[in-house]
Amino acid sequence: MRATLLAFVALVGLVAAQPPAPAPATTVATHYFYWYRWPGEHFAEPGAPGREGHCRHFADPEHVSYLSVDWHAANFAAMAEAGIDVALPVYWGAPGAYDRPDLAFSRRGLPPMVAALERLQQEGTPPPKLGLFYDTTTLANDARGAAPSAGRPDLTTAAGQDLFCTTVTDYFAAVPEQHWARHRGGVLVVLYTSAFASRWNAELGGVLRRRFAQRFAGEKVCLVADASWGEIGQDLTTSWGAALWAPRLFPGVAQIGAGYDDRAVPGRRTPVREREQGAFYGFSWQRAIAAHPELVLLETWNEMHEGTELCPTRELGRQYLDLTKAWIARLRRGAGPGPAIVLRHAEPRAQPDLSWGAEAAGRDVVSADFATGERLGLREIGWQDGPCRVADGALRPGTAADGTGSYLYFQVSDHLMFDGDARFELIVEHANGTRLEVEYDSHDARAALGGAYTRVRTAGALASGPWMRDTFVLPRARFANRENGGADLRLVLVAHTAAIRRLELRRK
Repeated sequence: MRATLLAFVALVGLVAAQPPAPAPATTVATHYFYWYRWPGEHFAEPGAPGREGHCRHFADPEHVSYLSVDWHAANFAAMAEAGIDVALPVYWGAPGAYDRPDLAFSRRGLPPMVAALERLQQEGTPPPKLGLFYDTTTLANDARGAAPSAGRPDLTTAAGQDLFCTTVTDYFAAVPEQHWARHRGGVLVVLYTSAFASRWNAELGGVLRRRFAQRFAGEKVCLVADASWGEIGQDLTTSWGAALWAPRLFPGVAQIGAGYDDRAVPGRRTPVREREQGAFYGFSWQRAIAAHPELVLLETWNEMHEGTELCPTRELGRQYLDLTKAWIARLRRGAGPGPAIVLRHAEPRAQPDLSWGAEAAGRDVVSADFATGERLGLREIGWQDGPCRVADGALRPGTAADGTGSYLYFQVSDHLMFDGDARFELIVEHANGTRLEVEYDSHDARAALGGAYTRVRTAGALASGPWMRDTFVLPRARFANRENGGADLRLVLVAHTAAIRRLELRRK
């Protein structure tokens, strides 16, 4: 008995003396926008990277083309120099619509992309592998030219699942297996937002895995889903928007960016995330390193329209290529995040929209009356999850793909207040029996997206015949155009239906 105990103690000591198993190497991937072709594709429109304005420019725009092996090779070589393992082509290939003008680049750009990888290999430069960033925008009917134009597919049906899975498998069928990026033993597939599908469920990830294994002889998928999908059987979760809002940290995943500026794109009022000469990027890398991720997603390599690029540019040269190289090297040698970087701007800098609502200047009350048609410093904003229409003297949800709308969005004139801090009262007159809540842009950092969607419930209701009035108290309102479409508040339609006769917003 004593001999057995001694042997056990010795065994425990031997096990304890063994060094811990090394942590798996972190995979670093970046979103690769390859829809550019000089001079007509993604260069001709206002705000494009070949025009003047806030947008930065490619160093040699005349040679930028998704059909150019040289252009792809230069990008992949720069990624490899920085230490990036995986390029995630932003893929707009939609089965049945491969030749549509806005989508054709996705298929036509893949052969020269593969040729660029093979050239680099032959030259002795190990190139990044190719994963897939599935830009789910192409699920929408209008993107694919399918009817009805406003429709979105149901991914719980055979037809919807076939569209979803074939998009993924057709992409990998066009890329030789030697170039596939793998993580956790499966090909790396990253999903954009769920907004372009009408329905899905927890089985979607399993369906994709089965379809992939059927087409590619037992190959596996590592599925990384945007958080908007909820639980669909993914391996990992991430979220878009790190270049604007802040690092997006999930178990095992850190998505980060260097800054955001889309002021060159007409009609946008998105806040600007100042780069602060690389400080915001460094701050983001510090948060990522401290989280010990297995996957880092860099948002983005070259999305020039929104000013998120890391690639070399005419204005900034190699600055962000070199910063990326230095931070990845720090990650790989396990040096830790380093001394904390303090930002001058803790939040994105909001942009005012003074193009309308001048009549609200100096007032304490603004309103939108849908019975009379009068707008006084307050107007409705249609959006993907909040289409709207005026009918029979009331604002109503528009026709979304599933026949309902979840929200009604409204913008407060920036002449009344922009990026302020004040207490307001919102009075909503609507059809009796309708349940409403409000989400407004506030300074409550605990609320969704830094307070942009602060939810409040009615503080009092008064019914009168077929109509009723709900009063909502909005403390510390910010109104910095931070909700979808530049809106400042939205009505949450609990039953996906409503008839709104009038809104009145009062400063208290």
